[in-house]
Amino acid sequence: MNNKLYILLITLLSLNCSKKSDGGNPPSLPAVSVDDIKLLEGNSGYTNAIFTIKLDKPTDKTVTVTCNTIDKWAVHDQDFVPLTNKQISLQPGETQVQLIVQIVGDDIKEGDEPFVLSLSNATNAMFNREQAVCTILNDDTKVPFTEAGYTTPLSYPGYTLAWSDECNDGKLNTTIWSYENGDGCPGICGWGNNEQEYYKPDNLFFQDGKMIIEARNDGYSGKPYTSTKILTRDKKLIKFARIDIRAKLPVGKGIWPAFWLLPQSNVYGSWPKSGEIDMMEALGHETNKVYGTAHYGPGPGSTQIGRNYVIPNGSYNDSFHVYSLIWKQDQIQWLVDDKLYSTVNKSDVGSNTYPFNEDFFFIINMAVGGNWPGNPDASTYFPQWLIVDYVRVFQ
Repeated sequence: MNNKLYILLITLLSLNCSKKSDGGNPPSLPAVSVDDIKLLEGNSGYTNAIFTIKLDKPTDKTVTVTCNTIDKWAVHDQDFVPLTNKQISLQPGETQVQLIVQIVGDDIKEGDEPFVLSLSNATNAMFNREQAVCTILNDDTKVPFTEAGYTTPLSYPGYTLAWSDECNDGKLNTTIWSYENGDGCPGICGWGNNEQEYYKPDNLFFQDGKMIIEARNDGYSGKPYTSTKILTRDKKLIKFARIDIRAKLPVGKGIWPAFWLLPQSNVYGSWPKSGEIDMMEALGHETNKVYGTAHYGPGPGSTQIGRNYVIPNGSYNDSFHVYSLIWKQDQIQWLVDDKLYSTVNKSDVGSNTYPFNEDFFFIINMAVGGNWPGNPDASTYFPQWLIVDYVRVFQ
């Protein structure tokens, strides 16, 4: 073959292969993305949450995307106006477009609540980031509750009202209560239960004649949660009384509110020898159950008699209930809404010392996490509130 002709044929074949190779790699599609946003909720009307949907490069074709909102802690129609299969378009040459979701304003205190904007069904584009979170930031202070629920009288035959806290002063009554702050360290770290809260005074506040303890997931001094603990030690001692507490309980995995009593003086020795009376404890994931327990025994762990009460309908978070203790010499009784569900007599402790005929002081707290309730998980909503209407002690 003529050398010149051979070279010509090789050149033509090479050019043809090159053209076929280029034709097999069409230009890459632009990538669609959307970023997370945060905004204050507002107290009324609507606030616009503005998402920016972007292309990483211009294109000569129209790009369309389908948009949907997905509830998380923020709930559609209650917290925001939902989007369902809304189509948006970016015209040739455009690299971004704004999408508005309306946020519903109110004056109710809530946690920071997220929802998701989800993109799908892109035409003439691919996805780089197809979901974004909008976090609605709380800007309110009013805790939502009504007066609905059970209540008890200001007097009983055979009893005199020794003292009460009606929670009407708008501040903690320091003639009755003191704060106990911290996480128990270095003495009893985690308060002996591996609890995850740090107790602070500013987690307690008052609203509409109610004392409110707030559990937050804000983290403080190495603990992931904060709450409040108050007690009457050295101020108001109790021995043999009827105690009524009207309260609305919190809910959620890892939330552990309690009304309880410890001895002013450890007459019989350190815990549990001198006793502990748990007037009311609740586990936030068991919304219709409360517990009453007497702790005693030689130690190191406690011997205990504990029983629970399950309300027939609803939950302890739905409305106010009254938790009562009728404490007499050699006997303690537990009630919910005047329904007796547990009695412990001196004879019930057997050969153990019966430590419950001594002076005790009172404690109100809301723990977060610990051995018994377990720790909060993704289902636990914050903040949570323990709302107390009154504490009354009759003797």
